[in-house]
Amino acid sequence: MGTGSTDDQRLKILLSTIEVFNTHGMRFTMDDIASYMKISKKTIYTVYRSKDDLMLDMVDFIFDNIAVSKGATIEECQESLGDKIKAHLTAMPDAFEKINFTELFSLRDKYPRIYDKVRRRLESGWEPTIALLKQGQEEGVIKKDANLAVFKMMMETSLSAFFESDILKKSGLTYSEGLDLVVDILLDGIKV
Repeated sequence: MGTGSTDDQRLKILLSTIEVFNTHGMRFTMDDIASYMKISKKTIYTVYRSKDDLMLDMVDFIFDNIAVSKGATIEECQESLGDKIKAHLTAMPDAFEKINFTELFSLRDKYPRIYDKVRRRLESGWEPTIALLKQGQEEGVIKKDANLAVFKMMMETSLSAFFESDILKKSGLTYSEGLDLVVDILLDGIKV
């Protein structure tokens, strides 16, 4: 995908796929995207060979944009370190707030390649987060004896559960609301 116009087309397809996904869930088709974009399905196939290829790229697109949002919390957040840590852990680009992540629990069985990619992305890229948590330990915002490897594992496991079960759907929560709850519980606990 070397040309600028192909990159532009790729971005338009990815953003349109998000919109179509929000209304159709994982049942969306390439025809649905073409209809939404008012282009031919053939045009989409010049960029993506299959729905799986499109979804694999979508995973990277979403996680890359979340990483940018997380980076912005470190660079731009003027709040206290505790608030910065919370903002970092719950960072989500505004454009993704509407994504209907409650449908993603069907990935494991129906789209195992995409599910595996989501798992790999959930498990990677933690270095800035761990550095921020270590800063929190140094400055007394996070317990000095808090095991950050266990914290990371608990975050990963919690987020993976959103993709492995229909807990969000059953609870009537968006992904962002679920993420906020997980972070609140992991940072503050559930005691009164």
